[in-house]
This record gives sequence, structure tokens and C-alpha cells, in this order.
Amino acid sequence: MRTLIRALAPLGACLALAACATVTSTPAGALKVGAGYEVALGREWSDISNIMTGRTAKVRLLSIDGPLLNRLYVTDGLAPGEYLIKPARKETPTPVIRQDMSASERLEFITDSVVALDYQRVQLVRPRPAKFGQGNGVRFDLTAQTKAGLEVKGTGVISEQAGKTYVLLYLAPAEHYYDATLAEVEAIIGSAKLG
Repeated sequence: MRTLIRALAPLGACLALAACATVTSTPAGALKVGAGYEVALGREWSDISNIMTGRTAKVRLLSIDGPLLNRLYVTDGLAPGEYLIKPARKETPTPVIRQDMSASERLEFITDSVVALDYQRVQLVRPRPAKFGQGNGVRFDLTAQTKAGLEVKGTGVISEQAGKTYVLLYLAPAEHYYDATLAEVEAIIGSAKLG
């Protein structure tokens, strides 16, 4: 009996820890991302930040249908040396923000970060200038695949303002889920207010 209890103790500890990680509701309206930065949500989202591995403190992760069906990454001004995706191991570093990155290097930061999320065949398409808050940014779309071969699409914006890099990145399966919430995501990107 003692052996059984000792064998099950780690499982019990994992279950207890999992119960601590919660998904919270993020209602429609202004979502304050950081000091002086907000976006407007047109509907309720779930804040899944606490249950996702690889997330840093400056990244909010939202979903409507669950993390495998759609994800919206919203960052609070990443400083040089910070990353969108936390490295799982020292042997597999993830891309970091560098001071004075060019627009093409910022886009490469996005694609490399998506690769760090275990997506394959990541391709950036349609990079274009865009407004982000009161500053300039680069809008982009992307395509990728999961390891199982599921086609994924994404869209987002990246902008450097006052020495910080702001990212909004949306990822969802290409079939149904991407198009189902794309208009909502476009509105969120357009609603960003900084300062």
C-alpha cells in the first residue's frame, strides 16, 4: 500500500498544480495589456495565459475556442533581450528582441517565434506597412503546419515604439477557425492604443 501511495504521489501533485492554473474570462471591451497600452475586444475571450507553457510574463494569450483552435498573442512592449516564446531548454533557444532591429529582422523574429511553437513550414506572406497605435508597424500574414500536417494561418502586426516591440499575433487552423474570427482579430489590431 505504501508503494502505491508513493507511486501516485507525483500524479496527485501534478493534478493539484494543474488545478491552480486557471482560465479566466476576458469580457468584451477594453483590455489593458500593460502601462498605457490597450486593445478593444468585440466579444468575450478566454485568457489562457496561465495554462500555456512557453509564455513569458509580458505576453497575454487569449482564445475563443481553445488553444488548439485559435490563439491571440498580445505583448506588452518587449525590451531588447526579451522573447515572445520562452525557451523550453537551454539547448533550444528562442529568438529575442534586439535593439534597432530592421523591419525584415522583426518579421524574421515572428517567423522564428512561430517555429519555436513547434509549427513547421512557416512562411510569411503579404508584409505591408500599417499603423499601430500612434506609430508605424508592419502587418503580415503567415502560413504554417503542425507536426501532424494541419494547415494553420496567422495574421498580426509588429511595431517598435519608444525602444519596445509590440506584437499582436493570431494563429488558427486554416479550415474554419481562422476565417471564423478573422474580422474580430482585425478589429482588435485596429483598436490598439499606446501612450
